Amino acid sequence: MKINRSILPSGRIGLAVSGGADSVALAFLLTKGGKKKNAAKRFVILHVDHGLRTESKEEYRFVRNLAKRLGIPFKGTHAHVDRARGESLEMAARRVRLAFFADCTQKLGLEAIATGHHMDDVAETFLMRIRRASGPEGLAGIKETSSVGSVRFVRPLLGCRDQELKDYLRKYGEEWREDASNGDISIERNKVRHKVVPYLEKVLDPKLVEHIFKISGLLNAASTFRKQP
Repeated sequence: MKINRSILPSGRIGLAVSGGADSVALAFLLTKGGKKKNAAKRFVILHVDHGLRTESKEEYRFVRNLAKRLGIPFKGTHAHVDRARGESLEMAARRVRLAFFADCTQKLGLEAIATGHHMDDVAETFLMRIRRASGPEGLAGIKETSSVGSVRFVRPLLGCRDQELKDYLRKYGEEWREDASNGDISIERNKVRHKVVPYLEKVLDPKLVEHIFKISGLLNAASTFRKQP
């Protein structure tokens, strides 16, 4: 697995852990390598219970227990998601998460929030944006580092495939939680993930995801170059 630790700041980092395989793998991969005492000082696990599914409280307990096992501080919240006028439920949930991350960044002195986004997420986003006729910057998709307001995000697992992360957890007998809504193919991303990508890999290119990831990287580099004075 290609984990880019070079993008991690030297200071304190929040780990956004939902309980899914990618974020659980993120927590293990970033905290298990060093001394437990140092990891406890450097990392804090963050979790938002959006209260939108019956399983969410159990997922909150799962992530809290995971933090305890790893010896990492835990900061969670039971949120209430209210949609603003014209706002989708997904957008409202994202707004709530960002507000929580911003609050944690300030109060806990975090230099960045690390997320478990991986290579498959990059490919799915690329294909979704092709459908919307996005330009080069839009097609560049998910970046290794970005900022939203006062919150800096880092994504060290973009070079990893989803299956690699799951295989890593299985190898060490670790569990994760599956969001049942991830199987709902009426949701665009799920349709791309479960239908479109497997079909294209089968009939067009078994390394489609890796190739899209390389294209996305080239577009990111070109976009950065164009913005330079």
